[in-house]
Amino acid sequence: MPSKTVGAERIIGFDALRFCMVVFVVMLHSAMTYMEYVPQWWYVIDSNRSLFFTKLVVFLDSFPMTVLFFLSGYFAPPSFTKRGRIGFLKDKFIHIGVPWILGVALIAPFFAYVSYLGYGLPPIPATEFIGKWFFGDFYQQSNYWFLGVLFVCLAVWGQFYAEYTGTDARENPSRRTPWRLTLILFSVSAVTYYAAACIKPSDGWVNIAYALYFQHARIAGYIAVFALGVHAWRNRWFTARGWSPNIAVWFAAALISSALLLRWKFALAYAMRPETNAICDAFFYNAVSISMTFFLSGFFLRFQEAFRKVAVFFAPHAYGIYWLQQVVLMPFLYVIKPYNVPIVLKFAVSIPVNIVVCLVLTRCVLKRTPFF
Repeated sequence: MPSKTVGAERIIGFDALRFCMVVFVVMLHSAMTYMEYVPQWWYVIDSNRSLFFTKLVVFLDSFPMTVLFFLSGYFAPPSFTKRGRIGFLKDKFIHIGVPWILGVALIAPFFAYVSYLGYGLPPIPATEFIGKWFFGDFYQQSNYWFLGVLFVCLAVWGQFYAEYTGTDARENPSRRTPWRLTLILFSVSAVTYYAAACIKPSDGWVNIAYALYFQHARIAGYIAVFALGVHAWRNRWFTARGWSPNIAVWFAAALISSALLLRWKFALAYAMRPETNAICDAFFYNAVSISMTFFLSGFFLRFQEAFRKVAVFFAPHAYGIYWLQQVVLMPFLYVIKPYNVPIVLKFAVSIPVNIVVCLVLTRCVLKRTPFF
């Protein structure tokens, strides 16, 4: 059943959904090790690879971050109402801004150096690499880019738009399906995606003053779905008085759009002109991204009691697991790389091992530090 309270600190279904998206991110990063056509810069590349994992990567790369931005927007207004502007901004800086800075400063250079070696370049001292290459061709933020973009979204919204967009839930929200709003969201996301892809490849990254680092084709969609989350909270979506997605309808939309995305990517793209491919890329990616967000939100809220134990046990550690996941996952994938076992087994083992180790480290280390 939908959640019955709007201002609640915790919503079990969304706690479980957040943890599920973190698991999908771990699966995505593990699958990249075993995919055909793996990028040369990827941190660990197995000698055995499969097109199955390439398809899995394409699918998993289309929606988890969108869902996480939506959930962040949904819970921003009650957090702002509880703490006020100054308290809200301070809280987000301590718990999102500082871990982002620490991840970029302490961990991302290591992964950048691994990418550097992946191109067959000679090993060099760390100080030389950081001075010459990290703040150059090999700059990246690893998985911490998400925290940087999210922190800016929260900070800008909290400083300039919180009172304008409203932090109080509407008394009489509409229960009608927001087709017009959904169409606007899709149009903004798809058009900006296509426009950005006309400038540089859609999977390219943009570095703004070594602070913000993101995929330029997707950033407008992330901002739009964050704003949609704010709107959803204000209009009491997922509650008894507001709109909730019809999970059958949105499951069908997610299934069809995912099938079309994979069909285009692996069967039709090679015969199309670049302009047509760019349009298909923008259309199918955003169709999957948005339909999966609505479907999964409705699904986890509808069956939240079934996920209660998972949410109570794992969800409080989801943030820590996300922060640590590549630090644990990549060395493990490297250690098991030489073993002559099916890559499906390697992949299957890497997920629970990563989750368990990261959970233990979160409980025993991160939870004992002030910023986590």
